[in-house]
Amino acid sequence: MKITDCYPIFYANDIEAETKRFTEDLGFTVKHRPQIEFLDYVVMENEKGRRIDLVCSHFPADSFKEGYLGMRANVDNYEEGVSYFEARGYSIFGTAHETDSSITALLTKGDGAYLVLFHHKKSH
Repeated sequence: MKITDCYPIFYANDIEAETKRFTEDLGFTVKHRPQIEFLDYVVMENEKGRRIDLVCSHFPADSFKEGYLGMRANVDNYEEGVSYFEARGYSIFGTAHETDSSITALLTKGDGAYLVLFHHKKSH
């Protein structure tokens, strides 16, 4: 399993305002908005190819705080990625979200750290 990319995720209570701030003030563009149940999710990129993700949750028991949430790790094999991070103390928070083109899971560690594990399926 290879980690193919990794970048920060920020939690925003008002995702549209934060998207506007990152685009207008910091020069990012919206790369895409994956459709994930109970989440507003925005993947952004600047002119140098650096990325950040913005997320806002609509889970009934949401207790996330605005600001830095954690890291996103893109992996080339989802199952191996889960095993790799579980061996380092992470566990899946909730359930994984799968579409035709990707599998995404939120992982958490006992110290409160979050990691979004993201696998792009090869056929897409």
